[in-house]
Amino acid sequence: MFNKLILTAYRLLGIIVLCLYLKPAVSQTIRHTIMVDGRERNFLVYIPEQYANAQNLKAIIALHGGGGTAENTEQFYRLNPEADRFGYMVVYPNAINKAWNFPGTASRVKKLDTMVNDVHFMNVLIDTLIARYHINKEHVFFTGMSRGAMFSLYLAAALNHKIAGIAAVCGSISEENAADYHFDRPIPALIINGTADPLVPYNGGYGKWNRNNFSESANFIATPKLIQLLLQQNHCANESGVTVQIPNKDPLDGCTANETKYKCSSAPVESITIQNGGHTWPGSSQYLPKILVGRVCKDFKATEKIVTFFNAIP
Repeated sequence: MFNKLILTAYRLLGIIVLCLYLKPAVSQTIRHTIMVDGRERNFLVYIPEQYANAQNLKAIIALHGGGGTAENTEQFYRLNPEADRFGYMVVYPNAINKAWNFPGTASRVKKLDTMVNDVHFMNVLIDTLIARYHINKEHVFFTGMSRGAMFSLYLAAALNHKIAGIAAVCGSISEENAADYHFDRPIPALIINGTADPLVPYNGGYGKWNRNNFSESANFIATPKLIQLLLQQNHCANESGVTVQIPNKDPLDGCTANETKYKCSSAPVESITIQNGGHTWPGSSQYLPKILVGRVCKDFKATEKIVTFFNAIP
């Protein structure tokens, strides 16, 4: 009887130790704060269910637009279900005063703090994620809408060696940055833009709400020019691409979309052009009236396209 009690006790102890060792197999969002350049910087980390039994998870860093927050972005981009499905960690950082500061791109946000080095913040953030969560440093991706898209495009050059791919929605780069835009190595890129975007004009220019800033830092290059610039940096400037129409699942949304894939040998470039699409995240909500930001395309979900694009990167 005594021996049986001892055996049972050992078994219980083993179970307790095992439970303490294993990470909880429950998805959750955790807030973190780190010090960067003497400032407190905070970000949200969404931990997928697979984290308990996985190592070296891929990571998506999702950047909010100007005036946005990490909390709003988590709800608006809806990346978490895809993270659970495919095993990504999703990170939602916050900008100071809700606007990313990086060289060569003016901001519509009044309280932009030009003393903040957000490129350095992203560099430290990646290192922190690698050290704390053991993410796969070869599979760190960036995505974002509006100023989050612009920052993703900028980081593809500025932190070229640390980024595996980007997906930019409603974004471009300024004429100022385009003059010296360079990749040290090719980076896969997906661009999703609408032809009726009033804030980041598809055919280039200043867009409305530019606060009367008519410098080259507020003047965006046209989306076709952006695509050609990315193709050039990925060493496939002569690639014509294959275009297919995305099924018009919602005829009432007033939009149609075409998807073009450039099969570059070094790093793929893809673009989705939304005819009559506005400054919006396809498949998500109409967050502001159409008269201000244009239409939301309901024929596809940007989130699914982005994760599918990242999944295909070796």
